[in-house]
Amino acid sequence: MAFNAQIVGTWKLAPQAGALGVGPALGDISWWSNSVGDLTTRACLFDDSVTFTANGNFLQYMDGQTWLEAWQGVNPDQCGTPVAPHNGANPSMTYSYDGTNNTLSVYGLGAHLGLAKVINGAEITSPANASDTITYMVGFSNGGNTMTLDINFGPGYWRFVYNRTQMVPVANYNVTFRVDMSQYTGAGNLANGVFVNGSFNGWCGSCNPMTNVSGSLWEVTLPLAPGAIEYKFTVDGWNDQENFTGTEPCIDPVNDGFNNRYHVVAGDITLPSVCFNSCGICTYDVTFQVNMNDYVAGGGSTTPGVFLNGTFNGWCGTCTPMTDANMDGIWDVTAAVPPGNIEYKFTVDGWNVSEQFAGGEPCTITTGGFTNRAGTVTVDATLPVVCWQSCTDCPAGINELNANGISIAPNPASAVLSVTAKSTIQAIAIYDVNGRLVQSVTVNGTNATMNVDGMNNGLYLVSITTEKGVYTTRVIVE
Repeated sequence: MAFNAQIVGTWKLAPQAGALGVGPALGDISWWSNSVGDLTTRACLFDDSVTFTANGNFLQYMDGQTWLEAWQGVNPDQCGTPVAPHNGANPSMTYSYDGTNNTLSVYGLGAHLGLAKVINGAEITSPANASDTITYMVGFSNGGNTMTLDINFGPGYWRFVYNRTQMVPVANYNVTFRVDMSQYTGAGNLANGVFVNGSFNGWCGSCNPMTNVSGSLWEVTLPLAPGAIEYKFTVDGWNDQENFTGTEPCIDPVNDGFNNRYHVVAGDITLPSVCFNSCGICTYDVTFQVNMNDYVAGGGSTTPGVFLNGTFNGWCGTCTPMTDANMDGIWDVTAAVPPGNIEYKFTVDGWNVSEQFAGGEPCTITTGGFTNRAGTVTVDATLPVVCWQSCTDCPAGINELNANGISIAPNPASAVLSVTAKSTIQAIAIYDVNGRLVQSVTVNGTNATMNVDGMNNGLYLVSITTEKGVYTTRVIVE
């Protein structure tokens, strides 16, 4: 047997709705659970106590009465004299607590917790069928002052919640709640305040106002006892509140008809900022578009797929695929992006091919040696079409180059490539057909040369950045 100070002591069923409950799955008490009114109707059960001694003895005290059911010979169910062997009279009852596997077993004919009829794998229908061993799954919360027991009885699970009769003092922890109201469209008046309401403040309405700390972000820090809490954010007291369906990942696991946020307090913590009525951060729908025609014309293939990668999806590779529904060579995707500054680039076949920039382009930023596209998200938006590894759309052709006075010669080239323009050239970059940067040069004039001697024979993309824009064309090296 194993004993632990965490369980030693005297316990009673928690005087609350849901202290007794049953349902189809672990933690689900949707089939039945006691109401607040049952605290009075079944008072003879809620005043029963169980004691776990330091030397392993298990005691049950029923004060002459407990709750009886039909299988114990009464009709209707009622308070009455305990029926053997579930009357606490067995002097040989013991227990074993396994803190590693989180189980609690009671031994001795009639020993039980919660309801006497519930044993492992069944509900007995006669006192004669009493078990001499019952094992429960056990968990502790509220600083060790609340014990939750679960048991599989076959068709589902029963749950019993106990509180210590002598509470162990616990230290409070500072919990910071944060909510982003930027996308709030409800009927409440934000000028009258945003509030946090929960099990820790009696769902009081306006007793815990939050502070508008920055822009649309509201925050409050509260000292809370350890243990599980339920809560939600509200506007103007209770004039408007969050409404969840119950399927969200941040909702409490108890199926009691109320869908609230859930957290287990175990230390000082600043909870992540969440969007009002959402488990995640506020996001905007941003449509990204990239023209892959020049990439394909240069020998590249989009058959493996085109993808969007950025700070908002963890540069994940293939998790944000783009599509070209009308087969015009322009790929697009609409992504949920959080507000603020973002970096991103377009890639092919996950990360097998990615855009390469020289740095200094008007649409890019270089941080930590990496040059990516950059932007700021403040609203839902559709971004302009851009050419692969360019800040503007793909050039219409040689006429557009001529209109801007750009000349590239010779083409094909074998040693030196000369570039001239009417406007100031800022940078020139040469990429292979897979989008890899071969060489680049910074320019501050209307002409420049690039040494292509030594480059492998083949087709290359030349990107020319001028004060009037970025232009891309194809060059053959032979």
